[in-house]
Amino acid sequence: MMLRSIALLALATCAPGPGDSHAPAKQREDRAELDRLVGDLCDKQVVLLGEGEHGDGHTWEIKTELVRALVDSCGFDSMYVESGLYDFFALDRAHAAGAATAKDVANAIGAVWAEARETQAWITYVHEAAAANRLEVMGLDDQIHSTAFYAQRELPAVLAAYLPPGRKEDCEARIARHHQWTYDETHPHSEASQAELLSCYAQIEAAAAKAAPSTETAEALVMAKNLGRWAARDFFTDGQAIFNARDRSMFDNFQWHRQRAGGQGKAIVWCATVHAAKDLGGIASRRGFSPLGQHVREHYGERAAAIGFSAWSGATQPRGRPGRELSVAPPESLEGRVLAPEQPLRYLDAAELRALGSVEARPLNHEFRRAEWHEVLDGLVVLRRETPAHHDASQAAKKGAP
Repeated sequence: MMLRSIALLALATCAPGPGDSHAPAKQREDRAELDRLVGDLCDKQVVLLGEGEHGDGHTWEIKTELVRALVDSCGFDSMYVESGLYDFFALDRAHAAGAATAKDVANAIGAVWAEARETQAWITYVHEAAAANRLEVMGLDDQIHSTAFYAQRELPAVLAAYLPPGRKEDCEARIARHHQWTYDETHPHSEASQAELLSCYAQIEAAAAKAAPSTETAEALVMAKNLGRWAARDFFTDGQAIFNARDRSMFDNFQWHRQRAGGQGKAIVWCATVHAAKDLGGIASRRGFSPLGQHVREHYGERAAAIGFSAWSGATQPRGRPGRELSVAPPESLEGRVLAPEQPLRYLDAAELRALGSVEARPLNHEFRRAEWHEVLDGLVVLRRETPAHHDASQAAKKGAP
């Protein structure tokens, strides 16, 4: 199969510097490494593309090119994002009607990604591919984020409409307060208000399950279930329990989407590496954590692949949080061992990861941890330098904020 060559020439970290006569050769090496990765992924049914942290600009640029290659050359026809599923239903209807815009895609994805310069090409490509009916794009998460305007503004009434008069108005008000997070001294959020909210969601779910079958009712049913799972975690204090419940919810949503599509096609999952990982049990600080990727691997086996990203040096800049410089990786670490002098990036497949044995590396949140990394990931892209995301509040999502 002829694969679309990964176009790294446009990526700033690979652009030739003054007097850099070796740049074209380096760029060819970069393309060869990532073409090798695409070759390994092309025949998979599910590919999870991770990222060390939600602020890794260069990783986002490379993931964008990988998405293009997998869709254009390998026939992947769906993409699922680690973001609330609610607004993607509205986005899907807008695409079907020819009314969706790239800004609608950005709002559904959420400001964590969509306000960064480095993701604008991804958002544009996803919008164009979805508008052309070449790519279905959906969310996996049960949480509601800041630019989920459909979930905040319209969904409370949509769901409450399944309830009888009296109960309908009460639940709509409670749901709107929770989705927009407008709790105050008069209406505080407490375990009592949580119980009332969960009762609303449960009654909506029961009513939707009895309603005449339709696409809208099926979506309302799955949204009510998700909202119940999300609200049930409001007062959880155990981080592992929160993680496991959320990732199980994302997998349930993934399977629901796949079953609705008849179980056919090839899917890309865009998420953090800690969620993409096929097994975290070999990392001491993550024992007992069950990520989305583990559930995917248990169901799809070798038809699935989890890919991570790491860096020898650089910086990261999550939205709304302090950025940080990454220390230069020690020579004995994975990142310190695998890059040739001045090599901008390298792709390590599962066999190469296995050959490294137990070694310190930082694909998860840029924190060094020891593991047999072939047990965690099916492949790892190691960058010479990560670059911080450049967030710009004038773009995409904030223009539509309440």
